[in-house]
Amino acid sequence: GSFKLSYYNEYKSYLSMLFLAYLLILVYSPVGEAKARAIWAVNCGGDGHRGVDGVLYNADTSDAGVASDHGVHHVPILARVHPQDRIIYQTERYSFENFGYKIPVHKNGEYVLTLKFSEVYFGSANQKVFDIWLNKQPVIVGLDIFSKVGYGTAHDEYVQFKIKDNSLLIGDYKLNFNGELEVEFIKTQYDNPKVNAIVLYEGTIKDVPQLPPLEKPSEDEVIQDDVIHEEESAEEVAERNRVIQEKQKAAAAHKKVSRPKKANPYEDNGPQYWPILISIGIFLPTVILLYNKQRSA
Repeated sequence: GSFKLSYYNEYKSYLSMLFLAYLLILVYSPVGEAKARAIWAVNCGGDGHRGVDGVLYNADTSDAGVASDHGVHHVPILARVHPQDRIIYQTERYSFENFGYKIPVHKNGEYVLTLKFSEVYFGSANQKVFDIWLNKQPVIVGLDIFSKVGYGTAHDEYVQFKIKDNSLLIGDYKLNFNGELEVEFIKTQYDNPKVNAIVLYEGTIKDVPQLPPLEKPSEDEVIQDDVIHEEESAEEVAERNRVIQEKQKAAAAHKKVSRPKKANPYEDNGPQYWPILISIGIFLPTVILLYNKQRSA
């Protein structure tokens, strides 16, 4: 009788600890912070990467244009982004002509295409300006990353659309859809189009992870920035653009790009697996304890 009572108490204690571990998982696990589900993602111009929000970015296998890690070497610290995700804003793909990516989508529903950018080369506005099309429909016109957020700062653009019965619905536009989404970056007279990363979410804009608000520069910074731009002559701008174009042509000819150490897509330096480890830590000793108690009895 005493053994049964002792075994019953041990069993209750075991269930209590498992319930506590379950509560820890619910409270501390980051899963569920974003309701939208990433169904496709690529780290443009770079290797595979798992984002701090759990999104798994594929390595970029495109051969369009030039894959560049210029930002890795020249902008080691990017504003407005978690340190773990800096790499997806430091590598990029750009081209001297229009280029794009094709994404398979076979399910009706609401979607958000998140396009990630950062300006790591130019130091003023109106130097790199380009358009973005979705299945030949312009969705972003005249994107100037520097004008939006400045130099070395993460910036995301969001394109909402729906798929319904072989139709692609973008705002008021209804396009025929054959199961393939094509996002294109369109060259203008101002330098070359580029993109740092792309994520396709199934869900609505309110469910998609978004960057924190942009910090506004102080009044002194704005004044100094204006002075610097005013002091640059037209001849200096032309010469700088000529040097830039020569460097870009040389890069395109060789297509030799140094890359950071390949990231493990399944590596996670954050705390998101702690609750699971805690559960295992509680479960295994409890089972061993109960087993030993039963043998000794």
